[in-house]
Amino acid sequence: MNNRGLIITLIVLLIIVIILLSAFLWLSLNGRFSFKNWGTKKSDQVIFDNSYEVAGIESLEVLSTAGDIDFEESTDGKIRVVVYGEKEEDLNVELSANQLKVDYSKYKHKKFSFGFNFYINNIIIYLPKDYANEISVKANYGDINAIDLENASINIEEDCGDVMLGKVKNAVIKNHYGDIKIQAIHHKTQIESDCGDVKIASLHIEEDSSIVNNFGDIKIGQTNEIFIDAKTDLGNVKVNQNNRHAEITLKIKNDCGDIKVEN
Repeated sequence: MNNRGLIITLIVLLIIVIILLSAFLWLSLNGRFSFKNWGTKKSDQVIFDNSYEVAGIESLEVLSTAGDIDFEESTDGKIRVVVYGEKEEDLNVELSANQLKVDYSKYKHKKFSFGFNFYINNIIIYLPKDYANEISVKANYGDINAIDLENASINIEEDCGDVMLGKVKNAVIKNHYGDIKIQAIHHKTQIESDCGDVKIASLHIEEDSSIVNNFGDIKIGQTNEIFIDAKTDLGNVKVNQNNRHAEITLKIKNDCGDIKVEN
């Protein structure tokens, strides 16, 4: 009887754990709960502020351990870098060989605060809206936001955080945990997501592209005349219009989640 009671108790505890984990995952995916912002506070201390002429910069690279990265519109036609943080010695901003590199990857942050506030960084880069060069971002923890940069190509690798872009030319994104929301892509895209929704309002591609998601919905609005090869292992697929004779193909693959193209 004792062994049987122990087994029943363990089964009940296991069921409770599964229910709690499922509830946590659902709340996280719907934006109602997240460890990202629990016990964290953005720093209000400016540790770097400098402007650069656009003509001398052919590529822009941003590396960050913890904190949001925002691309905002420049008011003077220059590229301005403003960094909020706590440790100036952990930051390195360098312009070399026509590449502007903002490196805040040395900063070490606490992974869990359990209710205690700790400060995270914030990198703000002001760009002219007609900026037409490469932007590369690698971040461990924090959201990435960008204005319309219709002539720019953006390459993002994100561990934990949302990616929210305006209009871009090319978008290459790898995101492990967080939603991806893009207003428009005009040329080519390659998106890989492990856990989170992918939403693109307008997609007009001129080269073959792909979107792969492991867990989360994929939703696309307007598209041009392309062939959409969409498959999901667990979920529904709905494509309003599809041109099987088109020269350009968009491959959409989802492991668990719906695929909806409202073109």
